Amino acid sequence: MNVNVRDDDYVFLGTDSIAIAPAIVNKGKEAVKAYLNITLTTDDGQLVNTQQVNVAIPGNGSLNAGVFGLKNPKPGFYQYKVSLQLDNGQKLEQQCNVGYEPEKISSPNDARADFDEFWKANKQALAAIEPDYQLILLPEQSRLDYDMYQVSMRSLDNELIMGYYAKPKKSGKHPVIVEYMGYGSKPYFPNQSWDGFAYFVLSIRGQALNEKTNRFGTWFTHGIFSQDEYYYKGAFMDVVRALDFVSSRTELDANRIAVRGSSQGGALSVVAASLDTRVKALAIGIPFLSDYKDYFKIAPWPKSDVDNYLKQHTDISLDQVYKTLSYFDIKNLASRIRVPLIMGIGMQDHVCPPHINFAAYNQVQSEKSWIAFPKYGHSTGNEFHVAGLDLFRRILSVEKPD
Repeated sequence: MNVNVRDDDYVFLGTDSIAIAPAIVNKGKEAVKAYLNITLTTDDGQLVNTQQVNVAIPGNGSLNAGVFGLKNPKPGFYQYKVSLQLDNGQKLEQQCNVGYEPEKISSPNDARADFDEFWKANKQALAAIEPDYQLILLPEQSRLDYDMYQVSMRSLDNELIMGYYAKPKKSGKHPVIVEYMGYGSKPYFPNQSWDGFAYFVLSIRGQALNEKTNRFGTWFTHGIFSQDEYYYKGAFMDVVRALDFVSSRTELDANRIAVRGSSQGGALSVVAASLDTRVKALAIGIPFLSDYKDYFKIAPWPKSDVDNYLKQHTDISLDQVYKTLSYFDIKNLASRIRVPLIMGIGMQDHVCPPHINFAAYNQVQSEKSWIAFPKYGHSTGNEFHVAGLDLFRRILSVEKPD
């Protein structure tokens, strides 16, 4: 059985319906009778409709079971579950997510009245911390077109954070891409073959290069009872400190900084462009940290971490958690972006589902575009990587090397 979605990227635009067309192939010699069941739900599991049809598939033959759709759906994302129950007891099942006019999803900004003052105060506190940049050359990683350094610096609360810096061996004043990492990602080196950019890959506090000295437990829930104690307050300031670092380098052009990342890294890229005007373009893949009340209805994690936290801290309420998270919700930051952006999403992503990606994207008022990968889960295809670099080259005036 193959479930054919009647749209190439599974995102329906400019039509009045969503639709699938199951196709069944019988490779046996005997005809087969079966029940075809199709269930359509919203992405948070609310039943929309169910359909059941009797089908007969001839031996060594195939059957197009028809088109199953929904007229005039609300903007958002939906899940089709298709099962074929054969008379002999065998059962085939498939499911897929589709979208309808996602740029019309309504997920209003819910920032608190002191939101801007909160981030202004934290940036001022960061500025008062001497960064004390330290660079250690890594000869084994410096054999190609860049000298690779491990960098350490001090961030908010004097926290020591690290990253990898790829310094071009070519002379000149270079544009730079700052890359932010996914949640729990292991350390990796940036690009080492010349492509026109310098690179800095940051490890935020407690993660990647800093995990050996992690004092933040389960990062997502650490200090979640208060915006002043929450883990991501410092982590977001680490994001800004990375921009401080690249701006301090005489071989880099502080007027040509782009940022990128996927998952947590996508969210942190939004943070960078929202809180710091030094960012001139960004590429965000499957962004995390968005639209928490809806997010927790759609995906099992990180709500599961919050549930465990609340069981251990019975004096803390879920409403209190939501209040804290409102200061760190990238949909509440995204409207402050004033530079070009490209986003990539995986349509079958159950970690950072497309709904939360668009909740932030829809708040952006600057030039923007997106690419959907219909069969991808929590990842994106190379087309997004290339499109991001193309955007950076255009905005930062960087020619592609021969």
